Amino acid sequence: MTKLIKTLFLTCLICFVTIGALGQRSARQQGGSVDGSKLLELGDYYYRSNDISDAADRYYQQAIDSSPGSQTAGYAQYNRGNYWFRKFYVLNEQRSKPDHSALTQAERHYYNFVDKFARQTNTVGLLADAEFYLALVYLQQGNREYAIGWLNHLQAEAAKQDQSIYVYKVVWSSRTGDVVDRNLDTAQLAAYARDAIKKNTDTNDIILDIKRWCQSQ
Repeated sequence: MTKLIKTLFLTCLICFVTIGALGQRSARQQGGSVDGSKLLELGDYYYRSNDISDAADRYYQQAIDSSPGSQTAGYAQYNRGNYWFRKFYVLNEQRSKPDHSALTQAERHYYNFVDKFARQTNTVGLLADAEFYLALVYLQQGNREYAIGWLNHLQAEAAKQDQSIYVYKVVWSSRTGDVVDRNLDTAQLAAYARDAIKKNTDTNDIILDIKRWCQSQ
């Protein structure tokens, strides 16, 4: 009788442990399945606050991981490029300390968006934007040949699929006078930026020239 009671007790104990483990695993799965759009919104929140802790980039990566192949993933990848490009200018203005690794990250994420996300996630409406800012990254890196090459490609190819580029500011700054806040014709912007690079040697002068043109449109 004692052996029977012990056997029943051990059987019940195993059942409770098994059920508990399954419940914990299910909870972990549900807790880890976060809506990609919510993660994108979190990334945007940190991005717009000019946070440079890389929290925005981490949330964008999580959005991509949680919703692979979706438009959400496409937007997140494009914004990863935006975050790192902005970080370069935020650090440069706030600390007078340019972080060239931020430009390297911006280059990588913009290129990945163009190459692996724009068409695959149906976010072609950001293709021209990404190519334009990729050209500006190369310009800031001192690689004028690559910058002009991307602007040529933008005018000849990307403009056929994405006819406008939204520019809030040509590059980030804290100055309200630098705001553009308008959609610009892709081919015209690419042509003007290319000509500005060819006729100027100073990067800041080129950016200023492009900004003035954008604001005049």
